Amino acid sequence: MLLSVASQTQTVGFRQLQMKNGRDTQFGGYSFRLADPDSADKPTKWQGPLTISRGGKPCTADVSLVTSVYASADKPFVVVVSYSGSNMFVDFIDSSTCSSKWPELKVFTVGIRIKGNTLSVLPACASANKNLPVRCSAGRVYELSSETAPLLSKTESIKLTQEVLGVGFVGDANVASPKTPHVHVVP
Repeated sequence: MLLSVASQTQTVGFRQLQMKNGRDTQFGGYSFRLADPDSADKPTKWQGPLTISRGGKPCTADVSLVTSVYASADKPFVVVVSYSGSNMFVDFIDSSTCSSKWPELKVFTVGIRIKGNTLSVLPACASANKNLPVRCSAGRVYELSSETAPLLSKTESIKLTQEVLGVGFVGDANVASPKTPHVHVVP
């Protein structure tokens, strides 16, 4: 009984699609294809766009510099992670129409993690200088659901920032000595 519940838990929520050069990736009755990879053998980013089809009816989402696509069998949208310069973008694309389901997130971060129905934006600092205060962006943790736009959890966001930088806060802050025992927010 416990094994059955554990395997059900692992299949619920978002998982990263393994995109291939010039081939469709099948998931949940849909086919996904990203155009123009950076490498034919082992692509790590695609120029885009993203084509989604179901039953021979394709649509195209205008996304570029895509690093990953996440889908869930129980959600009618995909999560597309891309970048431009020092910012990352998270788009929520309706699987049937390829239109934006919710507004795009533009974030300064060292990475995006999606596990189950939770999207985590890792905190980041503008510089690695541990001797001077640096401008840092707090982490953000969102719950993903079919009915509402991604819901920010302030408590989990502060906790993530504390775990990564050593001090918890919301938004942006000047931080002295991040990731050290002497870390603190500078007023």
